[in-house]
Amino acid sequence: MSEPAPEIRHSVFIRAPRTKVWAALTTAQAMDAWWGTHGSEIDLRPGGKLTLRWRGWGPEQDINADRECVVVEVLPPKRFAFRWGETADAMTTVEFDLEERTDGTLLRLREHGFAPTAKGRKSFEGNSLGWGEVSILIKFYVEHGVRY
Repeated sequence: MSEPAPEIRHSVFIRAPRTKVWAALTTAQAMDAWWGTHGSEIDLRPGGKLTLRWRGWGPEQDINADRECVVVEVLPPKRFAFRWGETADAMTTVEFDLEERTDGTLLRLREHGFAPTAKGRKSFEGNSLGWGEVSILIKFYVEHGVRY
């Protein structure tokens, strides 16, 4: 019996209205502020292009990468999803679901579709750690204006 495909799940509670969290997830200027990207671009519609550009990112400030993504789903202010990967054969889907709560918003993240290969496992491991860090970065940005 084969193992289920790995997927990443993270949740973070953000003390802010859902519309504010939505704006942080779906505007290039806000993404650049909390995600550490520079010059991101987004065409916010299914089939639209999302371009993420990192320069000097990470604890060693040695990550310089561009990531071309395809927007999959846009349901303001509830759900945003896109596909991304280092190569066309290593694409995964990233989903953000925003649940309105009494004192803020619960942001749920899910990434799935990792290839059952050594490269897919390495991507899963790295992204698992990365999404944990990113969850805190968006929380601090939305709640306190802390920029990466």
